[in-house]
Amino acid sequence: MDILLAEYASAMLPDLAKEGRAMLETLKGGFQRSGHVVHVPQRCTGEPDTFCSQVKQLARSCDAGMIIAPDNVLYDFTTLVEQHTTNLGCPAEAVKRAADKLTTSLALSERLLTVPEISPATGPYVLKPRYGCGAEGIRIVETFEASAVDENTFVSKFVTGDHISVSLIIGRTALPLSINKQHLRINDAIHYVGNTTPYAVPNANNVITQSVRAAQLLGCEGYVGVDIVLQPDGVINIVDVNPRPTTAIVSIDKVIGNVADLILKARFGQELPTLLTPHGTHTFRTNCGTI
Repeated sequence: MDILLAEYASAMLPDLAKEGRAMLETLKGGFQRSGHVVHVPQRCTGEPDTFCSQVKQLARSCDAGMIIAPDNVLYDFTTLVEQHTTNLGCPAEAVKRAADKLTTSLALSERLLTVPEISPATGPYVLKPRYGCGAEGIRIVETFEASAVDENTFVSKFVTGDHISVSLIIGRTALPLSINKQHLRINDAIHYVGNTTPYAVPNANNVITQSVRAAQLLGCEGYVGVDIVLQPDGVINIVDVNPRPTTAIVSIDKVIGNVADLILKARFGQELPTLLTPHGTHTFRTNCGTI
């Protein structure tokens, strides 16, 4: 099978290129080990039209395609793939829902999942782009002027605890891949500096169950990453649902197995394993600092 694999950051965003390339090479190698031919757009930094045209051209000639991109552009590229070939990622409509941090938090809260308090009366506050990606643009403040917040800013309570993520594959059934430790540098902003996989937490089954519920409520399929702040009293705060591969996939592929092959199985309705046993641990580090 010919597979389009388009990773936006490695082609377009030099500051995030290391993370992007790592995810790209992990999935590319996985698809190739499963006997498939992988087609990747060429680098075109600063030329979004060129990247878009390459994705469109390759999608037309490939049997399936997958996009890895920031939330603010993921929907458009996923839609483009769906118009021309089989999408191996989350459906475009699920991507659109998950990209809106306010809508996502409200939807999860309405279904009795715990999220950090929205627009709290007292601080400390987290101010982040409503349609942002990862930790980009996030600020932590004790106070703020109402005039400084517009409709594109999402305000929630700053919750302290253990920062973790849950990686899932969702097809006919949901397959938990791993719980991961997120390494963050937190001051007046949040900087992601890496992750360690796997990571043990005391209420792992509940963490996984709530992550699966969150992803399925949004209609996610394929690989999904759910970001969580686990409070010392065990409260599970779902911070974000990422309808795309996350950097944890690099570590998961090394200690769990071929994630790309699992993505294909999920998309084409094949049976997924019920239990995956890690062999060792792995830590991924970004260029943002040491862990």
